[in-house]
Amino acid sequence: MNDQRFIGSLTGLRFIAAATVAIGHGAPSLGYGWPAQLIAQVSSIGMTMFFVLSGFVLWLNYARRFQKQPVAGALHEFAIARFARLYPMYAVIVIAIVTYLMIARGLSAPSLGFILTMTQAWFPVQNGTMLVAVVPSLQHLWSISVELFFYLLFPFVCFLLAGITRLSTMIWLAVANILAFALTIAAFFTFGPTVLQAVVPSLQHDGMQWLTYYAPYLHVAQFLAGCFAAMIYQNRALAQPRPTELRLVTLLFWLSLAGLVCAPVLLFVQPRLPGLSFSTELAVRLIEIAAFSILFVATSRYGRARWLSSRALIIGGECSYSIYLLHPFLIRLAMIGKSDQPGFIELAIRLALFVGIATTVALITYMLIESPGRAWIRRALGTSAPREVIQAKVS
Repeated sequence: MNDQRFIGSLTGLRFIAAATVAIGHGAPSLGYGWPAQLIAQVSSIGMTMFFVLSGFVLWLNYARRFQKQPVAGALHEFAIARFARLYPMYAVIVIAIVTYLMIARGLSAPSLGFILTMTQAWFPVQNGTMLVAVVPSLQHLWSISVELFFYLLFPFVCFLLAGITRLSTMIWLAVANILAFALTIAAFFTFGPTVLQAVVPSLQHDGMQWLTYYAPYLHVAQFLAGCFAAMIYQNRALAQPRPTELRLVTLLFWLSLAGLVCAPVLLFVQPRLPGLSFSTELAVRLIEIAAFSILFVATSRYGRARWLSSRALIIGGECSYSIYLLHPFLIRLAMIGKSDQPGFIELAIRLALFVGIATTVALITYMLIESPGRAWIRRALGTSAPREVIQAKVS
């Protein structure tokens, strides 16, 4: 099991996810016309990647502890490790931005309690405004709130899935989760507007956006998909793959990549095909959850995309959390000298520059704040949790 913990490709994938989100968010500011609008769609793909990868990584790190160690000890170790992972850099960003807005713009932040406790995505509205958007500069922190929701759910998932050892059962559970995800999406889009109108009538325009994107409840299936993928990985980790198995994995790997390339295109054309809007949304969501499940198993178990374990990507993966937290505040640096109607080549150069700037700044904050803060919290609260998969060595 110790050898399984250091999977460099997962760390590289974390950087790919952070860079994808940054590129999607940066494209509308750095580009012009349909190319920028098309590239902007990749941000939602990156977010799904984060959520599925979160389930995959947590399962590899902690599932067997919850299933084999005393519950109290496992919970103590898990809670400290997760708090140390998320909170130091998060708190610095929140306090710095809110303090600046209060001083410079006289902003009052009644939602600060929700933001500091990472619960802003769990609830829809405050004073008629979608809660995650009350402080617009911190709106991107909604996904961290979703991540905390996953952490609270994870111990129950471990206990419910304890004792499942057959590969066929794991695969069927993964398929059932995807089918349940499709049914939940259909239910949300069918009954969501009526329910929201009855429960939170003040959130007339943003209710469905909150329910289907910002709220953690629909994303649970993405997190569970990562858990099931990790179970399948562990089941096959020590087995010698047969030629037919390798050919099947290779086929699924390339089909998944093709699907993920098509997903942003589908999102781009979705507003232009109002009659197919729901079908397009459903197709993209299912492509994402199935494709990332397959990709994570294929890269970690079957050695696909070994370049993900390169030193540069692992360094980027180590500071990916800071990249995500900081990137909205760094877009203006990549906009310096931008022409009024930049072409595709200028857009590509500026997006690469933006990712480079975000990664450089994030690496500095990782070394000065994130990593020391995490180590200090672990020492202060007392945990012996080892390095995690996401901090993998170069393979």
